[in-house]
Amino acid sequence: MNNFKLHSISVTDYSGEGEPLIFLHAFPLCNRMWDAQVEHFKDKYRVITYDARGLGYSNELVNYLFTMEDHVNDLFSIIEHMKLDKVHACGLSMGGYILMRSVLKDPSKFKSMILAGTKAENDNNAALISRSESIIKVRSGGKEKFLEEFLRKLISEDSFHNKEIRNFVHMILNWADENGICSNQLAIATRTNSYYLLKEIMIPVLVVVGREDILTPVINSFNMKEEIKNSEFKVIEKAGHLCNIDRPIEFNEAVEGFLRKVKL
Repeated sequence: MNNFKLHSISVTDYSGEGEPLIFLHAFPLCNRMWDAQVEHFKDKYRVITYDARGLGYSNELVNYLFTMEDHVNDLFSIIEHMKLDKVHACGLSMGGYILMRSVLKDPSKFKSMILAGTKAENDNNAALISRSESIIKVRSGGKEKFLEEFLRKLISEDSFHNKEIRNFVHMILNWADENGICSNQLAIATRTNSYYLLKEIMIPVLVVVGREDILTPVINSFNMKEEIKNSEFKVIEKAGHLCNIDRPIEFNEAVEGFLRKVKL
């Protein structure tokens, strides 16, 4: 395993021998949310995770004003620095926003894409107001309150009542600092609508969503899948927004089955 910093971005390369598989995490977590996937895939693929700018160990920034395009450029920098060719990549929620835009910007860098609990549309007015209110709350000393409320939206009912899972998600949520939370809220809020561009995606895509996901409902994911030509769709039962944490076995099986077909 090799940990390194690239322009303030903290990257972990698990140095497997297979094809490269990059995981992009959700807001406002860090690469630790992929622990169960790393353990499952690291002997089959060259697994790479990283902390998105402003979050996790990528929180030593000179400038906390950035956009979704900066996130895209960070991913490209990692791919180019590591001299990777045709990567598989999996993004959940914000990670999916970044990944989708990256594939649309330069599809030649990617072999396949897994989009989990994410959407192509930009925020509507209600979502923009909610993000604005959360920034005010966090900046006014309410970070812990915001994260407590957000935790409830991230995991399924079963997971919320599972002390081990709830404590794990609570732990990685609380590593986020005020600057990282607020700057990423702004980056997400200012992203543009990619929905009308989905038809341009030609690489194989797996769209995954938890049945109990209240942040990206099943119908949104299904509609996105319908716009992407070479795509598959999987609903994970008894899973919420963080379907990879709620139901890691089912999530891993879905991703592994998809990647196996892509490699044929």
